[in-house]
Amino acid sequence: MDVLNNFFDFRVWETATKYIGTFWTNGEREKTLSMIKLSYTVDISSGILAFIIAVITAKIASARLIHSPQAYMLIWIYAFSLLIDTANQTSDAILRVFDRFRRIAFVSSFSYFFRLVLISVVLYLGMGIKGVLFSYVAASFVGFSIRLSIISKTLEENGLERWWRSSLSLIKGQWKEIAWFLGNTSLTGTLKMANDNLLGILVLGYYSGKEGAAYYKIAKSFVRIMIQLIDPLYEAIYPELVKMFSIGATGDLKRLLKTSTKSVGKFMIPIATLILIFSGYLIELIFGKKYLPSSNTLRIVTMAILISQLTFWTSPALLAFGRAGLRNLVAAVSTAVYIGLLFLLVPKYSYIGAAWAFLGGNAVNSVISLWTARNSLKVGNKERLKIQAT
Repeated sequence: MDVLNNFFDFRVWETATKYIGTFWTNGEREKTLSMIKLSYTVDISSGILAFIIAVITAKIASARLIHSPQAYMLIWIYAFSLLIDTANQTSDAILRVFDRFRRIAFVSSFSYFFRLVLISVVLYLGMGIKGVLFSYVAASFVGFSIRLSIISKTLEENGLERWWRSSLSLIKGQWKEIAWFLGNTSLTGTLKMANDNLLGILVLGYYSGKEGAAYYKIAKSFVRIMIQLIDPLYEAIYPELVKMFSIGATGDLKRLLKTSTKSVGKFMIPIATLILIFSGYLIELIFGKKYLPSSNTLRIVTMAILISQLTFWTSPALLAFGRAGLRNLVAAVSTAVYIGLLFLLVPKYSYIGAAWAFLGGNAVNSVISLWTARNSLKVGNKERLKIQAT
């Protein structure tokens, strides 16, 4: 179900943040309501589609992949919990647009805590895996209900009541633009998911077997925390970039990007340095001596992640500038470079070669993204000046 959920995840929250933020900043109240309705419609529809496919294919998956004919019931229960969570990304995007980050933190923390308590109770009562999955459903329902209440309060505070009654025809003239933006963000997300989790493992599995894939996977999983640490900053900076670009506050926008980059550097560079120096010790401490060969792989992957994190702002910046297609092109080029390097280096250098391929793909992505983001900002400013002049 997670695979289906990722496949049908159109990253609606990025589109919602861009257009809800733009309409609201420009004082277009009715269009803001229409965009909220459209975002929820697309998000919920994609979740329903993924749920239906999961239900239809559950028996086949349980028999042929999980090798447990009765597991389809568990898939159905888990799929239902994910269906309830479908609209959460759009809800959080709305809260970010209106600077309600504390409310996001509250509902997310409460939902996770509530789920943990339920799981602990059902395990104590000996209810097994089915009880755990029902805990997921209950926690998802509680989290969804709280989010709806918070969204209603937030929109009411800003004079945006009864968004479900708004007419989508108000943004009909921009449907094509929104669909293009949504399609590109979805494809970029798919490419990123493949880069991060699939391509290297698949190529290594083919050329080097399970052992080579395991060493590379350990290195990638070890630095995953570095990636997760930057996600909240991405989510926080994106709506601000949308607002600043919409009103033409170029100076403030540049200062925000510089400050964010410095903050990330002060935090990430020391972490990366520690990993580079003590990679062998850390691998042995956490995974055991058996996996020490992955220590050099970890060093290379760490450098790749550091490069991408120091230029993290280019992705939300391109979206804020309305250059989703250009961001997608950058992702496609860097993915092509990554794949090319994988097939060039892995047959000879195994997991070390995969790490160098990952570093090469990230370096290309960062360099091109920097150039395109800066150029897009200049082009956007010129277009705005022309509009103002006319």
